[in-house]
Amino acid sequence: MGLFIRSTTLREVTGKPDRFPGRVREVLRQALENIEPSELTELLAKHESDRGNFDGTVEANLRHLAPSLAITANHRISDQTKFDNDLILETDEALVCLEIEKGNTSRFEFDILKMQAFSSNRKPVSRGKPVFGAFVVPADNIVARHISGNARESSFRYLTRLCRLVGQIQPLHVEDILIVGYAMTAQPEDKRQKEGLVKGTRSDRTKATSNVLVQDKGLLPEEVVRGALHAYPIDLLLDLRKRLAKGCPDLREKLNRSSRYLGYGLVGSSDDLYVYVQKKGLVIDVRLPADRADELRRLGFKVRPRDNYQAKAGWLTGLSVLNDTDKRKELAALLLEALQEE
Repeated sequence: MGLFIRSTTLREVTGKPDRFPGRVREVLRQALENIEPSELTELLAKHESDRGNFDGTVEANLRHLAPSLAITANHRISDQTKFDNDLILETDEALVCLEIEKGNTSRFEFDILKMQAFSSNRKPVSRGKPVFGAFVVPADNIVARHISGNARESSFRYLTRLCRLVGQIQPLHVEDILIVGYAMTAQPEDKRQKEGLVKGTRSDRTKATSNVLVQDKGLLPEEVVRGALHAYPIDLLLDLRKRLAKGCPDLREKLNRSSRYLGYGLVGSSDDLYVYVQKKGLVIDVRLPADRADELRRLGFKVRPRDNYQAKAGWLTGLSVLNDTDKRKELAALLLEALQEE
């Protein structure tokens, strides 16, 4: 039984679809789950310069799990300062600036400043790759009160709260910030989560500790979707998922259980479609030209463009579909058009 893991992102905390690379998120989770609770105390007791310390173990696990991931340790942000990033992770699609924190007096605001500085310095030479931030922090400690102003918050909880403030910075320079919390035992913040962690297998624990579930190829198990959305009518959603999967063999799916939306795209590429689940139906944002709205209105759909990131990028947003629609085939064809575009 490895460490217990929780994760969220800055955008998820502020009620928006996350942009963090799903594969990197999964590998970070696995790297921490591969550490046994019985080993953690010894790892944390080692100095940062000692071999086999906590940071080094996380790095070694990442290299083992994802050999194709380019990893740079203690990366100097610029030649004008002596500040370093703990790890820089690079894929073909993105750069991730990772900070690994262990104590109760971590300077998270300073770490976020370093992420922004790295992004500003790297973007001009990154050939268009988006830059993300990421934290690995304790979820079972108590942050020093002079830092958080609260005598009961863990690093994970405090950083999550801090992200609500950081999310108001525009432009932020980083696309999103992932927060991964680790603990030796299940945490009591969510009773249902704790019960699932204690009784479940490792796979069950993964599902219980993350608000976001990712299927790198294909669809998540239907029972997972039903369980996450048990209070909502989802017959239309289930039918739409099947139509998308049938028409798009390279489909991938993710589910945000706290914000009740599903994201879709092609394997290895960015998201093309977000489906938000509501009581009366679905609200959809899709990577199609916004001027297609009139075409959809003629089909009987309501389109109320939203003021969000996707709308600013020129997507068709605010497509409202009632649960009893008789246009399921037409709707699926439209969404597949976006998914199959080069």
